[in-house]
Amino acid sequence: VVSERRSVSGIVPKPRNARISSVNFRSVLLWDPPGVRKGNLSYTVQAKSIFPKQNFNNVTTNLNVTECDVSSLSVYGAYVLRVRTEWEDEHSDWAVVRFKPMADTVIGPPSVNVKSESGTLHVDFTGPAADREHDKWSLKQYYGSWIYRILYWKKGSNKKILSRSSILLALSGTK
Repeated sequence: VVSERRSVSGIVPKPRNARISSVNFRSVLLWDPPGVRKGNLSYTVQAKSIFPKQNFNNVTTNLNVTECDVSSLSVYGAYVLRVRTEWEDEHSDWAVVRFKPMADTVIGPPSVNVKSESGTLHVDFTGPAADREHDKWSLKQYYGSWIYRILYWKKGSNKKILSRSSILLALSGTK
């Protein structure tokens, strides 16, 4: 006999404040536990693609923490993610989040190496890189190129200097 889990309003509250934290495509679904404690709560996380339209699939079940790494989802997709609280044979309603990795990830800073030689300032940029399980590609592979703006000033001066030649020099060092 297969028993279906049921939800009774007020018995098992749904997770609160479901949200995505995504930096350089390292994407984690986070949520706050429901306001009441009922022993050992667990969570189920599901995802579905919006285009092409799919059914929900389990990302993970019986999770005992309030976060789930969803970095394995394609960066080019659009998704509906959902999480629910489970306790014994009952479960809550779903907390739902929409997620588009290409639009929603935060691009982190590059690594910068600055050197001064004989009055010339050398600035080299590396990255940022995608922080995914198997991908360590430059984000340039996903977004194309972008421009860094360099502001600097002489010690003891409040006047900032913006140098186009420095920007071009820095961009030529971009990897």
